[in-house]
This record gives sequence, C-alpha cells and structure tokens, in this order.
Amino acid sequence: MSLIKLREREYHLERLIVLKKRHPEVSHVLDFLHSTMSFQKEVYERLKDCDWKGHIKKIYQLLDICRDYGSPLIQEKVQELRKLDKEALIRKVDSFLKDKDAPDEERFIFLTFLNPFFSKGSEEMDIKKDQWLKNRCPVCGFKPCVSYIADGEDVEGARYLVCVLCNTEWLYNRTQCVRCGNNEDNTLEYYYDQGESYAILQVCKKCDTYMKVIDMRKDGLAVPHLDDIATLSLDLWAKERGFLKFERNIIGL
Repeated sequence: MSLIKLREREYHLERLIVLKKRHPEVSHVLDFLHSTMSFQKEVYERLKDCDWKGHIKKIYQLLDICRDYGSPLIQEKVQELRKLDKEALIRKVDSFLKDKDAPDEERFIFLTFLNPFFSKGSEEMDIKKDQWLKNRCPVCGFKPCVSYIADGEDVEGARYLVCVLCNTEWLYNRTQCVRCGNNEDNTLEYYYDQGESYAILQVCKKCDTYMKVIDMRKDGLAVPHLDDIATLSLDLWAKERGFLKFERNIIGL
C-alpha cells in the first residue's frame, strides 16, 4: 500500500463533499459515490496483493452498499448478482474485464470493486506514462473517461488522460481527438459553462466524439474523474446535440 495513494483516496472523499455543496443538483449521486469510494479506500488500505479473485467475497460488502444507497436499477442488479455463486460471479467479472463493457449498473459495480486491485497493480508496474500517448490505459487496457490539463516541470499545459478503471494517468496530445486522432484545429471545438469554465468539452467534428477536459490551472483542487461527474450537465448538453462521449464515466454518462 502506498501512503501517498491512500492520502489521495482520503482527499477524493473530501472533494466529494466540496462538490456536493457546489452542485446540489447531483448531491444524491455524490452521496452514493462517497459510500462506494469509502468502500474502495477500506479495501485498498488492507490489500497485500492485487488478486481480486482471491478477494471476491469483498464484492458482497459492495453489493450491500449498492442495495442500501443505490438507485432502483442498481438495486435490481444487486438482487440479480446475489443469486450467483462465487465461481459464477468470478466468471462474470472475468467476462467484463475481457469485453471491457457491460450494462451501466453492472459496469458500475464491477469498476468499483476492481479499482483498488488494479490501482495497486499499477504501483508495481514500470510504465513510462509520459511516453505512452495512446487512447488505452497502459495498465489495464481500459479507455480513459476524462482528461485534464496541468503545468508540469517540463511542459506547460500538458494534457493527461485518466483511466475509467484504475485511474492511471498518462500524457496525450492536447489538441488531438482521443477517438480518431484528428488534430486539425478547425474541426476541434470547445464548449464550457460560464459558471464552471474549468470543465471543458473538446468536440471533434470529424467523428462527433467528445471528451471532457478539466483545467487544473483554473482549479488546482479538482479531481478530474470526480469533477467530471459533478459537471454532468455538460454531458447532457452534448448528448442532446448528438455528440458521443469517448468513454462513459463510472456512473454511465
């Protein structure tokens, strides 16, 4: 266990409280995430290895949280998963890892359960994240659900992608579509809400795909994958206009 990573998880919980005050319209979602992320922190804190199959029983604790605090659709999914024995549940999670997709409610549960294990696994891998420059995670192969811009020691305004499963971050071209690779300025458009200008949609007009960009230079306290969820009004705006998000975030938007 990395003490730095543990502190990051503690800060993420604190950030949810801040976002709840700023975005009361999604407070129910953020409250639910606070419960599930507290579960993740507890699992991560006690992990000695990253063998999720060996810890499959922990998923039942998560299912209880989803039953008590989740939406009706998630509660229905919990009932369905609880009917499976341990081996059948392992096969289902394995299938999710292979396909890298599932219905939203099932996907949420599996992403939440697997995150501490893959996060720990990433700490043991020697990956040159500043040289990866691809649209899939170098750790788990899942897609990024959000990106952010920050000033680094060597680069000002560098852009990083954030994996939807393990939250690994890696460098990517700032002015390039994550889906099709388009880098023509006249076909990349940017949209934001005046009240939350640090959250920006990068829309590619060639493939009608977008990704949210969190500008950490405007809000250095942001947590990209959480601020992405808190600013879901931007995603709803994009959906109404027919734009497709490169990868859904953990709640399916």
